[in-house]
Amino acid sequence: MSLRKLVWFTSFLFAGIGAAQDEVTKEAMTAGVRANLAAFDSVKLSANDTAAVFKTRLGETTSSFEDKDFYDGVRFTAPEKLEGRDFIWYFNAPKHWGNWFIIPAEDDFEGGFQNWLTGDKLYREFDTQGEKNRLRVLQSLNGSYFKPGKNYILWFRKVGDGEVSEVRGTLAFARKPKDEREWDHASIEKALKLKLAPAADQGKELGSRGASILLDNTFFEPAEAEERIDQVFFDLRQTHNLSGGFFITMEISCPPCRKKPSLDAIRKKHGEPDCIVTSEEMARVAKHAGGTEPDKGKRVVTHYYDYFGFEVAANDPKQSVLRVTTHANDFSAVRAPDDGPHFGRVRMKNLTVFHDKEKEVGRMYFLLEGRKEPLGVQVPPVGKYRSGDEVMEYHGEGRWLWQTLKDGKVARSMPLENHRLNGRAEGFFENGQHSFVANYKDGVLDGEAVEYSEDGKVVRKQVFRNGKLESAGAAAGPNQK
Repeated sequence: MSLRKLVWFTSFLFAGIGAAQDEVTKEAMTAGVRANLAAFDSVKLSANDTAAVFKTRLGETTSSFEDKDFYDGVRFTAPEKLEGRDFIWYFNAPKHWGNWFIIPAEDDFEGGFQNWLTGDKLYREFDTQGEKNRLRVLQSLNGSYFKPGKNYILWFRKVGDGEVSEVRGTLAFARKPKDEREWDHASIEKALKLKLAPAADQGKELGSRGASILLDNTFFEPAEAEERIDQVFFDLRQTHNLSGGFFITMEISCPPCRKKPSLDAIRKKHGEPDCIVTSEEMARVAKHAGGTEPDKGKRVVTHYYDYFGFEVAANDPKQSVLRVTTHANDFSAVRAPDDGPHFGRVRMKNLTVFHDKEKEVGRMYFLLEGRKEPLGVQVPPVGKYRSGDEVMEYHGEGRWLWQTLKDGKVARSMPLENHRLNGRAEGFFENGQHSFVANYKDGVLDGEAVEYSEDGKVVRKQVFRNGKLESAGAAAGPNQK
């Protein structure tokens, strides 16, 4: 929503956290990794595409460049028969060894990993529920990167302080399924024969109250709970962010529950839901957005507990749960906090909810979403509402001040009228100098937008009309406020 700097990225050499900040050259990295090949434990690949498991303690023996960049990991020999086979692997590693890559033990090379799938599920043998400060990643690499019979190093580079810690994983060369264009979570899991941890551990890893309810045998059957929890992971994996604030997502309306537990009993045992939405409200939102209204004959109330929606008939005095829906939206983001005025968002639902003293006091759709016209189901009362380092101060009659704080200072200030961005928006460096000044009209940039360096010089000027860029230029000069 704010003015963003235009940044040119080069392809970084390393995968992993902090990679953008590293300035290690290819030559220095290669020299550092190859300085002590014995530091990398050998992993033996089988001849029949069976995945090879490895466990290595990072930091016990290392290879380094000028005693300042430390590497550790594993090494293996590429199979003699590579045609039609790609390299795939999964690993669970400590974050303080948070850069990783693959290079040949000798000879020059180009390219490397281009995908990175976050390990969202827990796998037996490799993962333990509740582990902290770990990276869990699935990746693939086209088989053309490798030469038959040559040795390769899968290295990790130390990027922070921490004790010697184990990396656990499995790797293989495998044939991509014929119906798959790219390797995804499911195809890598299948090829590596990764075994899932129990549903209870998966639910705890999600931090989901909804999963806890499903796993409560008082209300649901174990098989039903496992099925629903697995569907949430499917929903999350099918969700993608698009430009312009749009999403491709998946929601599954599951079959009717075998048991029909009372929603009142669930609330008494597991607490109040994060959010309650009626079918009438959903119809109103759909109509406002110009979409298709839901079936008017289906009058239900959905009680959301993070990724799960528990549906009851609107006119049912027993409040029996008819079905449980799953989705990629974490409604715990709008749950009332213990104290103070607060706001939270479920972005894919275009929903912002306001609370004060643990009570919902406002609910708005399409707020802070560009030129979209906000819909106020309930406009909150005048006051300041916080969410992390963000503050939304409502002045009444559609007027707001949206600010981002950093160390207690204003880092960004954006005015709203008619519930949309309107007027002069400003950003600030820690020294109080402007980082940007821009003008908004009805939710989009309109007029001159100027970016500044920390010493007050103009870095770039751009002119927008109704959200579209008309002209751009760069200049160096004093900060003319």
